[in-house]
Amino acid sequence: MKSEQLISKNIEVFYNKASEETRLEKGMGVFEFERIKWIIEKYLFASPSKIIDVGGGTGKYAEWLAKKGHEVHLVEPVAKHLQLAENRAKKLKNKFSVHLGESRKLDFRNNYADLILLHGPLYHLQKKEDRELTNIEAQRVLKNGGIILGFAINYTASTLVGLLNGLIHKSSFFEMCKNELTTGIHNPPDDFPWLLAEAYYHHPEQLKEEFRH
Repeated sequence: MKSEQLISKNIEVFYNKASEETRLEKGMGVFEFERIKWIIEKYLFASPSKIIDVGGGTGKYAEWLAKKGHEVHLVEPVAKHLQLAENRAKKLKNKFSVHLGESRKLDFRNNYADLILLHGPLYHLQKKEDRELTNIEAQRVLKNGGIILGFAINYTASTLVGLLNGLIHKSSFFEMCKNELTTGIHNPPDDFPWLLAEAYYHHPEQLKEEFRH
């Protein structure tokens, strides 16, 4: 199965052009990486734990967790990321496994994982029903008493960036922000091709509500 069948072509193209491999090594990415590791560690109760990193990218977090002795399975739909993750895993004594797949259909049995990480799925699935499927699948695979850590993007993210950098005065950027603030739907304008590909930006309470269901 080709990865293009699993995710939007726009998302595939974006990540083929962008460098997810180096993003967490520079600028605000360094703080993001350390902050998320701190959050994950708060919920690592069992050792070693069975962990599924859904949308795990190039394996930065999977590598870190595998080095801690955990059994880690990375699931990722972007072929470029899969190759980088496989190369990373090969260098480890405690290797993590790499799977082509996506969040709405996980190839794991019921009650399998102690911890499930949802990095990209919740903000790259624009349709509510797709995010609901993601949550249902994660809950199916999760052990009783296990933890799902879902990461989302706040609905004000682009607006804050636009205000801080003066981009809000560009009409296309302004319209994008207005749409995100009112609907949560993010689609980058043609004149801002470097922005994140199509996505969904959550209100905090909405994110909680989706998980309650």
